[in-house]
Amino acid sequence: MVLRDTVIRIKHLVTEKKEEQPAAINVFEIISMSRGLNLENLVDPEQEFKRETRITLRGGADEIIEKIEEAAKPLDFDVQKRNYKMRLENVKAGRKGNLNVATEIFQVAPSLHMVQFYKKLSNSLEQVVWTNNKVKKETGK
Repeated sequence: MVLRDTVIRIKHLVTEKKEEQPAAINVFEIISMSRGLNLENLVDPEQEFKRETRITLRGGADEIIEKIEEAAKPLDFDVQKRNYKMRLENVKAGRKGNLNVATEIFQVAPSLHMVQFYKKLSNSLEQVVWTNNKVKKETGK
């Protein structure tokens, strides 16, 4: 009976496919992300702060992920990564609450990537500024 239960459990294992490279993004998708085309302020006029920021970096996606992780660790962020997406969670609440940042890396060209940072559960975007400055400084780009 134990052997039969083991065989049944093995059949239901789920394998996860790891992407070999980040999702490609084309010029039309980049243009649609432009602030000029963003209609959120018409729907929610009280939104005074930006919830996302984008930067472009040269180099490999794996190198960019490594640099983001290096920048986040000294600031006590818990880092979870999967398929060129990362979740950075501040384990210590700051004066403005917890800060959670989701990142996604897109491939614009073979050696050019766009990193998009989404702020979650925080009152201020000023806490996200370290990502842009620190990552650009770390990669030297």
